[in-house]
Amino acid sequence: MDVEKLHNEVLRAFNDSCVIATRQFSGGGFRPLADAYFEEDTREIVVRFDLPGVAMEDIELLVDRRELVVRGERAFQTREGRIYQQVEMDYGPFERRVRLMVDVDPEVTTAIYEAGILEVRLILTPQEKGARKIDITTGGGEQ
Repeated sequence: MDVEKLHNEVLRAFNDSCVIATRQFSGGGFRPLADAYFEEDTREIVVRFDLPGVAMEDIELLVDRRELVVRGERAFQTREGRIYQQVEMDYGPFERRVRLMVDVDPEVTTAIYEAGILEVRLILTPQEKGARKIDITTGGGEQ
């Protein structure tokens, strides 16, 4: 392999990594990983999100009866005079939804953020037992 061909190959590889850096910085890629499980002894649903490099103040957590939503942004660290050769980590805004399949009580939900892991503990809401009578009304016409 001659020197010019080698030089062109190195430049192509560097340019490809710069394209990756631009794509990542545009905010299209970060999707936090999540684990969800039920703890029988505490009767809690636990959902853990992997959020390395995300500041706690950049995280928003919402819970509805059957869905948990975490959203925020992992910022791309830029500095004047820094030229990236390679960018493999994902950056940008994110939103992750976890369907819980059971009703939970948002009033007693707790969340702890430590070492890049957000752990959310959700308490099951007791369901009403038995049948419930539903009143039937007319559509406004005479009976």
